[in-house]
Amino acid sequence: MILEKIELKAQEILDNLNIKSRPTPVEEIAGTHKIQISRAPSKEFSGMLIRKDGHALIGINDSEAPVRQRFSIAHELAHYFLHPQKDTFVDYRKENTKNEIKSFKETEADHFAAALLMPKKFLEEDVKNLNSKFITEKEIRILSTRYEVSNDAMTFRLLNLNFLK
Repeated sequence: MILEKIELKAQEILDNLNIKSRPTPVEEIAGTHKIQISRAPSKEFSGMLIRKDGHALIGINDSEAPVRQRFSIAHELAHYFLHPQKDTFVDYRKENTKNEIKSFKETEADHFAAALLMPKKFLEEDVKNLNSKFITEKEIRILSTRYEVSNDAMTFRLLNLNFLK
């Protein structure tokens, strides 16, 4: 799935639920689709999606930062919406996969998570309202707080949307 289609799918989900504010309520999105979320500490994974007999469960590592947990939920929602042909996905913690290259599906899920958590049309509006020619680290922190994402996630999203030079 190309990035443009991923953006459109994320926006379609937000529009269908009439979500017009920040931060994106990822747990509400999961609940609306009858996806249960369960939290537990783990040294192995950040998130996982398990589907069976018409039911779905997202498992989240609750020992990670809240912004990471939100990203993990959005990432697993991506697998739910974009990859219905597979029943199980496990997003292993970065420390356990340093030398591995992400699969195409994992890359798609990361892009979807970013688009869901930091919708392009919301960011366009917020960046325009900054009244600044260049986005500073302080403004990135302000946007990160508003969207409840990490500074790194916000920076990558702004770069990918060409809002940062």
